[in-house]
Amino acid sequence: MMINAFAKSRRTAWIGGIVLGLVAGAGVWLALSGSDQSIFNRVLLAALAAFVGVNIAVYLARMIAAREYQSRLLLLYENLDPEAFLAAAGPLENAPMDASSRCTLMVHLANGWLYAGKTDRAMEILESIQLPDKALAARGLVLSNKATCWLAQGNPDRAQSCMDQLRELLKDKACSKEFSAKARHALAYLQICMDLSRGKRVNLSVLENDFEANHSPFHRLDVQYRIALAARKSGDMSRFESARDYVEKNGAKTVFPSLLKS
Repeated sequence: MMINAFAKSRRTAWIGGIVLGLVAGAGVWLALSGSDQSIFNRVLLAALAAFVGVNIAVYLARMIAAREYQSRLLLLYENLDPEAFLAAAGPLENAPMDASSRCTLMVHLANGWLYAGKTDRAMEILESIQLPDKALAARGLVLSNKATCWLAQGNPDRAQSCMDQLRELLKDKACSKEFSAKARHALAYLQICMDLSRGKRVNLSVLENDFEANHSPFHRLDVQYRIALAARKSGDMSRFESARDYVEKNGAKTVFPSLLKS
């Protein structure tokens, strides 16, 4: 729950909860004042109404918090502006929230630093995440992002170690089908990135199909960056220039254009 992470949702939960609780409770109490209900029943019904009022406020606060959180994520994953995202979402690192929400937030922040070209800071954040052994999906998410970060730092061996750990994680029978599917897709993509990192040629059509099938601007930018690297490696300058132009146009605020110039 991230209600306390945002001023708007926090005010809605506390002030709205008090106001709606009092209004609902008092309204029921007054409505029953002329009835033949006993004092006990009036108190019980008023308390129930107050409880409903508080829960309505909490529900509204959750919606506001989700909207506030989503608006920050869009800065990175839709607008592809890591600096704006980090400026807006960075303060949330110290906000009170449950362990699962904090893990997800930290991964997002690491992505922001990674796309801003600060791989050391991204890895520092990923290494700081503490998870229980049974949090399989969260562990898989962190391992996948660590592998990406190690590749960005030019350390394919450590990236391979993370990928191997992720494969071992998939053997756990407690893994959900949704998590397993996402993890296998991540591993397949990471393997392509690994091959590029080791100087191997890759099948460009696989990357192009991935680009067409995915609708996330964030992932599509990453794919075009890999296509540019692979095309340049194979000497396919037409594909390289096309991918480079895409990266420069859509990822101008990320580190990718400068990486392609190096």
